[in-house]
Amino acid sequence: MADKHKGLWIAVYGPDGVGKSAVIDQLAYRLATGFRGMSRFHFRPRFRQQHREGAPVTKPHAKPARGTVVSTAKLIYWLADCWWGYLSTIVPRRHAGQVIFYDRYFPDVLVDPVRYRLPASCIRLASGLVALAPRPDLCVLLDASANVVQQRKRELSLPESQRQRIAYLKMFECLQCKLLVNAESTVDEVSCRVATGICSLQTEPFSQPRERSFVPNL
Repeated sequence: MADKHKGLWIAVYGPDGVGKSAVIDQLAYRLATGFRGMSRFHFRPRFRQQHREGAPVTKPHAKPARGTVVSTAKLIYWLADCWWGYLSTIVPRRHAGQVIFYDRYFPDVLVDPVRYRLPASCIRLASGLVALAPRPDLCVLLDASANVVQQRKRELSLPESQRQRIAYLKMFECLQCKLLVNAESTVDEVSCRVATGICSLQTEPFSQPRERSFVPNL
């Protein structure tokens, strides 16, 4: 059982179709007795606006990349939002014993820059800014083969699904405080594995990882 006096900030990664939202929903129930509340955000804090379910994104690569100037401004804005959310929301809620989930987080822009409409000219800048963002206590990667992802959602091509899987695994090589979970089984089984991993890690003190820079090969 998790220490109810110790809050936790968890970022969950994985491509569309791997089951991030469903697993987070299950974790909210599985971990309810171990924490004093739960908060949920998508990608970034949006200046303290909690996650709200909207229309599902069915064509994540449909829009063209923004220009370099606009993308640079967007990246700086996102970094500022991450820090504002960390100081004004994450820190006090974690201190109060809550578990805070992020469905994706800022480093996701390096795995799938097309989704975030980043041009190739901004990738190295994005990598540098991502390294400056506050870091979650734990990063969870829901990993599944490209074929399984394609069976669940066919929003991207098979080669792109394969590329993203490799990119996520490469990104996680640079992290220390992480949990890699096979997501090819049912949501109940996957959420149980994640909950077990979280509870076991809660018995040990968290150390802030030293991240190496990750620049994707596009």
